Amino acid sequence: LECMLVSDSESHSGAAAMCVNVGQLDDPPGVDGLAHFLEHMLFLGTEKYPDESNFDQFCASCAGYSNAWTTLDHTVYHFIVAHDRLSDTLDRFAAFFTCPLLSESG
Repeated sequence: LECMLVSDSESHSGAAAMCVNVGQLDDPPGVDGLAHFLEHMLFLGTEKYPDESNFDQFCASCAGYSNAWTTLDHTVYHFIVAHDRLSDTLDRFAAFFTCPLLSESG
């Protein structure tokens, strides 16, 4: 993984994005839409933060938002929050990629 850090002491927000090099062209034959489906599944809770929609609600409570999109060759996840909530949000964001639940209820 590569990381780029940009710091601005006058900014009132903090943000991060993760680009995964998997997209629609990586869907197995007969399973069209799998990459996009997985994009949505990652928002449905993690082992550390199991409540569905927890990430979106957390970002909103931190004066921010999150979103994601899938293209032919990659999927991007991102968020923006108040600068003093960046560390907490990064912990939740990282859990998408280290311990997703991929629950059946989604």
